[in-house]
Amino acid sequence: MSRAAAPATGVLFITPYYRPEIIGSGPFCADLAEWLAAHARPVTVLTTHPHYPLRDAFGGRRAARETIDGVAVERLGIWTPRKRSTAGRIASEVLFLLAGLWALLRGRVARARLVLSLCPSILGAALGILATRRDGHHVVIVHDIQSGLATGLGMAGGTWLGRAIAWCERSILNRVDLIAVLSGEMRHRLRAIGVRTPIEVMPIWADTDAVFPLPEPEGEPAQVIYSGNLGRKQGLGQIVELALELNQRRPDVQIVIRGNGGERDALARLVRAQSLTNVRFADLLPPAALNEGLSRGRLYLVPQAPAAADCAVPSKVFNIMAAGRSFVATAAEGTSLWNLQQASEAFVCVPPNDTAAFVAAVLRLVDDTPLRRELGARAQRFILRHHAKQKVLGDFTRLLDDLQRG
Repeated sequence: MSRAAAPATGVLFITPYYRPEIIGSGPFCADLAEWLAAHARPVTVLTTHPHYPLRDAFGGRRAARETIDGVAVERLGIWTPRKRSTAGRIASEVLFLLAGLWALLRGRVARARLVLSLCPSILGAALGILATRRDGHHVVIVHDIQSGLATGLGMAGGTWLGRAIAWCERSILNRVDLIAVLSGEMRHRLRAIGVRTPIEVMPIWADTDAVFPLPEPEGEPAQVIYSGNLGRKQGLGQIVELALELNQRRPDVQIVIRGNGGERDALARLVRAQSLTNVRFADLLPPAALNEGLSRGRLYLVPQAPAAADCAVPSKVFNIMAAGRSFVATAAEGTSLWNLQQASEAFVCVPPNDTAAFVAAVLRLVDDTPLRRELGARAQRFILRHHAKQKVLGDFTRLLDDLQRG
């Protein structure tokens, strides 16, 4: 006997990150919200004004209430830091919680039977608990495990801050109905801090209708590209060390750093101090130019700070793979990226902070065109099988249906 279809329940999606942000969690949240709206689930997003990775990058505030691609967006007018810092981030998340609570109390947004909330921002997940009706369900999507990042990256307060955030994570996440994480390694991390709620893996996806392989440019200098947020968890100092070696051994190989973030100025100062002529900085490409832009790179770089390896997953790799390009990642054995390499056999992992291995892997793939193209073809096939948008979001929608049938 077939099961009855779940009713088309309206969704309240609580997230500090949303369009027009083009990196980090913003595009992920918008894709998910628009998918649900297109599949007969009215969606309201409770968010802030765009601010990631830098608040001043968006030319002022947007309307407090707008509709974007079928999704009702309610923006809370809270303070967000001009520069990234631990204290600023915590203050911003507290303000998001308080402003969201006020929006619920005065009826600007209604409590819902199905609430999704995004973490990073464990306080956003706390808001999600308050926004869920008694007969409803609350699903938290965990993109970063903040306690692990606070401890591993040596943020202000270090160990004690990590313990405090872990207590918050454990206390809040054990009061929700379901947790979705990006990888099995993140699920293990949450279990290790005492989270008992059911956890499902919901991997990052790529829109394979919009991102697909294009030919490599002919007759152009070899471009090795890093693209994305320029923050602490990316371990960007490894790119400077790579550039130093390549500048001496292979000055024909150019490194392009696309993106913005809290570490961009420090990174630029390092490049200038070392007189590196083989590195240039560029802005991120708009979404409409993403596919063509991905084709410009002969090879991509995906460094990670080792301490962040299982507390976050670099979403950029899935678009790189969908575009039929390969990359070199700095990832230790057993981490999320290392396990992805073992499953896909589509890119190269080297140990973190091993400059000699990083240089050797980059030069090997820059110079070996057949190998590079074979890895790129494997990458695209892997994405089509496991990470295509239609598959991942279709699976997640069915998961929500099963949860509500209960």
